Amino acid sequence: MSVWVTGDVHGSIDIGKLSGRRWPEGKSLTRDDLLIVCGDFGMPWDGSNRERYWLDWLAERPWTTLFVDGNHECFPHLADLPVTERWGGRVQVYPEWPSIVHLMRGEAYRLGDLRVFAMGGASSHDREWCVEGWSWFPEELPSLEELERAEKNLDAAGWDVDLVISHCCSSRMLPAALGAAGAGGGREGRDRLNEWFDMLEDRLDF
Repeated sequence: MSVWVTGDVHGSIDIGKLSGRRWPEGKSLTRDDLLIVCGDFGMPWDGSNRERYWLDWLAERPWTTLFVDGNHECFPHLADLPVTERWGGRVQVYPEWPSIVHLMRGEAYRLGDLRVFAMGGASSHDREWCVEGWSWFPEELPSLEELERAEKNLDAAGWDVDLVISHCCSSRMLPAALGAAGAGGGREGRDRLNEWFDMLEDRLDF
């Protein structure tokens, strides 16, 4: 099993990068090999033909695609997906595209030899230009219940994993992360998830 990691597919906007030579398109991979998208997967959103084309394209690749949610997701769609269990944690599998799997917030998985903790969600720093219910959803940040469930799952894992897959970061990392993205801002823009990741960095062996 091999694991490939990327992020910010943003639906049909950026998914074309996965067909480039640097990605596993030309490799001899199977469904046991995993491509993990670290948030802002973004499909489906509006059900357009272009979107469905790319979902079909991705589902036809030989690997299995996993993703955690970011802030740019259609959360009503995710809420409607059935929940099942795989790799030791809860997941949501796309019924029409069964090789596309959502790693749910706060779940711990065993992916081959890797112990992986997943925590999706993030704050939209473009919120002022978004429309609630269409391009922005309050569900973008984990609820207190989701954070509590995450801590219980980490208790069961002994607060020891190999990888953390997320779309967000700790508040202490925020200035550098936003600066690298050209977004500006810093600790004044932190939220409860950034602060929760501060705790995670202090407590988790990863």
